[in-house]
Amino acid sequence: MRNLLDSNKCPYFLPTFDNRECKYYQYAENDRFEQIDGACGFCKRPGGYRCVADITRIVPLSHSSVSTFMTCHQLYYLQKILGIEKRPAFMGVPLKAGSLWDTIKQRHLGADKSIKDKIEEYEIDPITVSKVRALYHAYKEFGITVDSGFELQAAINFSHNIQLSPSSFIPSVDVGEEKINLWADRRNQGEDNRTWIFPLSVTGFYDRKYSTYFCEDKLSGKPKFYLDPFYIQSQMGTYFLADPNLEYVIMEVVLFPQQRELKKPETPEAMYERVYGEILSRPSKYFIGFDRKKLKYGVKFHRGEFDLDAIVSTYQQVVLEILSCRYTGNFYKNFRACNNIFGYPCEYQTICKTGNISESLFRIRKFN
Repeated sequence: MRNLLDSNKCPYFLPTFDNRECKYYQYAENDRFEQIDGACGFCKRPGGYRCVADITRIVPLSHSSVSTFMTCHQLYYLQKILGIEKRPAFMGVPLKAGSLWDTIKQRHLGADKSIKDKIEEYEIDPITVSKVRALYHAYKEFGITVDSGFELQAAINFSHNIQLSPSSFIPSVDVGEEKINLWADRRNQGEDNRTWIFPLSVTGFYDRKYSTYFCEDKLSGKPKFYLDPFYIQSQMGTYFLADPNLEYVIMEVVLFPQQRELKKPETPEAMYERVYGEILSRPSKYFIGFDRKKLKYGVKFHRGEFDLDAIVSTYQQVVLEILSCRYTGNFYKNFRACNNIFGYPCEYQTICKTGNISESLFRIRKFN
């Protein structure tokens, strides 16, 4: 299968004599250590992530990776191909608070997760911890419950085969001085019925999944974003596509407390008391859709509120555009997005400007 690698794409390409792709090549595997057919492999070289020479096999998509690619092709390349990610300690407060809330909520519902480890790994400041702590204590004080019979962090299993005719997208790769056309193994088919199939895999997790619906936890300073189907089409629509039995989703959105410190320095305990009292006096402001009788919160959206056909069409198009970028090697920058990714400057700007990666700010993802 070495002919599926374009050796010109990688300066470290080192072919072997046992017909393996490259000395550093690692096949993509599932959690049972079984090779995933049609999936882009990884690079075992120090500092490597995805194999940049493996330009024909699929990199699994998620709603977030599709959003990243549509925002900026170069950002997608840095994150999903090179595997560069921000170290948790240098993430913004909203992301740290959201991750902490997810951990607390999952642990509350029975998951084996460590709150202390999360705080230490992300180096979450005491004021932020005190706000999230106040939310959780209010959650318990109100006696909020959830329906039984759920599965925590249920995996998304959505796949779709994209079939193209020979005239649609016919890539070829260079192997040494030899040009390999990827239609070669289809020669035995009739001229009119040949197809090239791209297996599209979409990955992700439900926060809490039931047989006919699912629930998503969100902690945000701008909760209205998660209460409009237009803005959550990609994620929720993908989750509906993954299971045809799902009828609706309950968005369990919580407002992240916006209180500022009254005086410098305000102790974390003083902040906790102030926030906790505010939440107790205005529960529906913080736990959106709170029902005192049912002791539940959240807003329900039905399957029919999401344009699933359009989402499938988007995935089909995006996977081809990603393949095209991998084939040409041109993951071009979208300069208009540099200062406006969800209202904030892109955290990867320094990499694009200098060509250097700060090891104190960033790290390479692990693939096994």
